[in-house]
Amino acid sequence: MPVISPLLYFRARLWRHRSEVMRHAARDDMFLPGFFAGFPPGLRPRVRRLLYPIGVGRFLPWVGVHPISSASTARAVDLLRAVPDAPLAEVLPRELAEAFTVRANERGLPKPVRARDVLRGDYADLLWRVSSADDASSLDDFWGRRATRAAADFRELVDLIRAGGSLVVFPEGQPSRDGKIGPLRRGLGALVRRGRPAWFLPVAVAYDPLGSGRTRAFVSIAPLVEPPSRDVEELTLGLLKRAMPLTCGQFVAHELLASRTPDPGSIAAAVDEARAQGRPVDPDLVDPERRKARLSEALAAAERAPAALPFLAREYESARTP
Repeated sequence: MPVISPLLYFRARLWRHRSEVMRHAARDDMFLPGFFAGFPPGLRPRVRRLLYPIGVGRFLPWVGVHPISSASTARAVDLLRAVPDAPLAEVLPRELAEAFTVRANERGLPKPVRARDVLRGDYADLLWRVSSADDASSLDDFWGRRATRAAADFRELVDLIRAGGSLVVFPEGQPSRDGKIGPLRRGLGALVRRGRPAWFLPVAVAYDPLGSGRTRAFVSIAPLVEPPSRDVEELTLGLLKRAMPLTCGQFVAHELLASRTPDPGSIAAAVDEARAQGRPVDPDLVDPERRKARLSEALAAAERAPAALPFLAREYESARTP
């Protein structure tokens, strides 16, 4: 959102309509304390412990963020906080309950017995595992309340759209873990049918780490389109793919993993193909001289960061797949 919001506000000139507040739909676990410790992958244990007490949930409504809840799934932390005195083995599926015990043994912590025993930063990543109603069917009260809250969250979004409000939705639900665009989460079709939005404004973000200095972020804002009247998820996914910017890193990664050496001619052809499809392109790839310089820079960076290549190559393929 720090990348997208300024572009929508200034470049899309929403500042001309100050009475029109830009609202956002966000996953409900962002409202839980400990989100920044539990959700991000790859954090060191000490960092998770430091971040665990931090929560921003009470501030999110101030900036127009509305939660989206699921009636049938929840983060383990939500379940455990609802029944802090319950035996751990009765709240979570066996595999997850055992993972908490293994973690305690690894770090020399007391063996967790009850739900409250694991509500600490040492277990933050485990607390953000997903549990379903089938995993903890005995907690009928919890799942009943959750279903009621999910329905209320959905109605709030529908009412906002019907009133003519602007709502930013991330239909994939979370950043892609492998570069693939999609799939979209369930519920978008129902939101469109019930809310009856006047238009869609597809927005896509591509990150290119293959270069000198910091990773580049490219944001594209596609033209306004009428919302699909059928096959909403499928057609919306197509709009997002067509909005995904072509970056030098994507192309270089795709060619290298296909055992081909990218050259000025091949990347020029990729740029022509993207523009013919109506897809946005990294501005440095439009000018032949700048394109040649970026290609050389990306090839050098690829040798230093081979682990980045699979993600970028998958993003390139996914954007070109109907």
